Amino acid sequence: MDDTGIQPQEGIVAKGPPVPWKLRDLGLASAWMVVAVLLMFFVLGIGIAAAGNMRDDAEIAITLGATLALEAAFLATVAWFSVRRYSCGWRALGFRPPVRGGWWVPVLVVLAAYLILGVYFLIVELVGLGELVPESTLPEGSFDNPAILLLMGVLAILAAPIAEETFFRGFLFPALRMKWGTFWAALASGFVFAALHFSLGSMIPFTVIGMLLAWAYVFSGSLWTAIGAHLAFNTIGFLMGLASGGGS
Repeated sequence: MDDTGIQPQEGIVAKGPPVPWKLRDLGLASAWMVVAVLLMFFVLGIGIAAAGNMRDDAEIAITLGATLALEAAFLATVAWFSVRRYSCGWRALGFRPPVRGGWWVPVLVVLAAYLILGVYFLIVELVGLGELVPESTLPEGSFDNPAILLLMGVLAILAAPIAEETFFRGFLFPALRMKWGTFWAALASGFVFAALHFSLGSMIPFTVIGMLLAWAYVFSGSLWTAIGAHLAFNTIGFLMGLASGGGS
């Protein structure tokens, strides 16, 4: 038996393991994250203004540093409103071995995610709604400086998959699932995940991709599966940007 008090037995994936945190905790955590985002933009604005006479690299470094701090805030918020408050351990958030599936689950999720993006791009272009094309979350010029490239790699390939999956799929999704069921919880957590990208064009495709990541968690019973899929997705995007010279 793990430290959540849940026996990992057959059927646990279908029903979903109960979690101790409640909707009230989600509300407080979300409110704190809104404050963190606003604070990030405030600090970012000051930093960019102060770097006005510096090289463009300084502005990019400040942006990436602020984003990295935001990812850290996700982990700190989850730790405070779940692990610390309920003494439940990180296994309650999904950090446990998969109960089914294998390497093919994250591979399938990544393939489906890029298929969704491709179909979405095609539809948007066909109907002439170019403003709904998702914007890159990587600052323009990020690939020109080795130090910034390293920082961006750490952010995109390591920090973002772990922090965002912990918050959206490990913390937000299971509590909503207990109240609303799997589909609506996946939709709601996917929508908030998409909103984090701060791009109108990202809302539809990344909501669906967020739902795919929730499915990976539900199917495998492990958050590591969703983290692996997110990591692979970001790695491919990072390498594509690197190969193309970092075009926005």
